[in-house]
Amino acid sequence: MEWTRRRVVGTTAAVAAIAGCLGEDGNDADPDSSNGANGSAESDGSDGADESNETTERNASAALEEVDLEDHTGEEEVTITVDPEGGGFEPAAFEIDPETLLVWRWEGSSTEPYPIDIPERCIWDQEVDEETVEERSSGDEFDRLFTVPGAYRYGSRDADGEEFTGGFRVVESGENDGE
Repeated sequence: MEWTRRRVVGTTAAVAAIAGCLGEDGNDADPDSSNGANGSAESDGSDGADESNETTERNASAALEEVDLEDHTGEEEVTITVDPEGGGFEPAAFEIDPETLLVWRWEGSSTEPYPIDIPERCIWDQEVDEETVEERSSGDEFDRLFTVPGAYRYGSRDADGEEFTGGFRVVESGENDGE
């Protein structure tokens, strides 16, 4: 791996910001988890059921089961374009290996990404939520390193306050996308 100044600074900042995301065994099926990250929500796949769609939208595992994940395993860094006027996050749903640096790059104005549903052992920037995130504008970048395997659902709000969401799965070493 080539250690450029950007990578060193980004990795150092990301590690400091998510020190709570370091887990011992990386098992996503944590029986003590109460945040739904292990897929406890049920979805019957029906369209038009607002309550079911809301549950799927907020639950990381359920939401990721509903979409085809782009495979970004084996990559050291993945860039996510943030375009609130052009569909939100691109890619919107993907999977990565632990220790992959995610870089969000803005093409419009919105908030920083905030956690909606993440593995219990992960702390996303000291418990930041949708009310405490900073505003970003076109050209800005934000990065974070993820080490805890599991399903992650995150969101952002555009200038009008409308939420858009994205998600990803950090796979365990040796895990393929066919769960």
